[in-house]
Amino acid sequence: METLPQIANSIREVAALAQTSVSTVSRVLNQSGYVRAEVRERIERVITATGFVPSAVAKGLQRRQSSLVGVVIPRIDSYSISAMVAGISTVLEAAGYSLLLAHTDNQVERELKALQLFKEQRVNGVLLLAAELGEQHRQAFSLLKLPLVVLGQDASGLGISCVLQDECAASTTLTQALLARGHRRIGYIGVNDRDIQVGGERKRGYQTALSAAGIAADSTLITAGGFDFASAALAVDQLMALPQPPTALLAATDRLAIGAISRLAEKGLHVPDNISVVGMGDIDIAAMMQPRLSTVHYDYQASGSRAAHLLLAQLKQEITATSKAVMPFTIKMRDSTRQLAP
Repeated sequence: METLPQIANSIREVAALAQTSVSTVSRVLNQSGYVRAEVRERIERVITATGFVPSAVAKGLQRRQSSLVGVVIPRIDSYSISAMVAGISTVLEAAGYSLLLAHTDNQVERELKALQLFKEQRVNGVLLLAAELGEQHRQAFSLLKLPLVVLGQDASGLGISCVLQDECAASTTLTQALLARGHRRIGYIGVNDRDIQVGGERKRGYQTALSAAGIAADSTLITAGGFDFASAALAVDQLMALPQPPTALLAATDRLAIGAISRLAEKGLHVPDNISVVGMGDIDIAAMMQPRLSTVHYDYQASGSRAAHLLLAQLKQEITATSKAVMPFTIKMRDSTRQLAP
């Protein structure tokens, strides 16, 4: 045998040095299939002499299975997303899978590119934390041909299993809690309707509760922007400049609610003495800030776990039908809301 280098960087290099095929080296590494004793010994001498350490990905690709699950996330600075990923990770790692994360910064083009990349890398399955679903997604899903579960959006109409929050019902119940405290002019700080669940369904719940209470729709009380603090500040400026400003604000997310409280303070308005504020999501600081934020609690980690179990069932071919899981919620009324005087 020729003089061996100190390091071999690939199965192909090991095969060349051992004067055998890549598939034979793969069978030795994976302990699968028959290999003649003298060939096995030759391969093992090369591995020992070169210090070759096969990666899990490389071994998996030889089996056309990577033990990887691709997870597409729209943001990395989100409590809800990090909690869902934690739930996903706990379930999948216990089942022997590793996660491969793709961050898209809420850009559909990057989301679609990530799905294509995961397909090329032969991941076992994909979990998509989606901010929106459109025709481009439908086309991408049809080409993916991998087990897939969507979190945060209703993909059941596309034949894709999904896990989502009961957004409309949660927003309806939260608005009803404000109505029960005497509020009739309730401002809404929302996000773009392209996000069907957070943007559309949460606003629909707010409107449903007002309609059921016999309160006429007032478009001037509804704003829509981004998920950032600057959008919350602009919404507050717009709503508080009305001839008859609202007595309460419902923000589509806790982040927007916190941004609204900050902007109200800059205007010299105190929560809840001058105005009540509620959010949605119950992020980690909601119960610790001052005033403690009234909000909707979603168990995002349980949502991630549920999605991971659905994907595992697909990977094991235990289910073939589309599954839609709608998760429960809890209303948390805290210090940022008050009862109006009769």
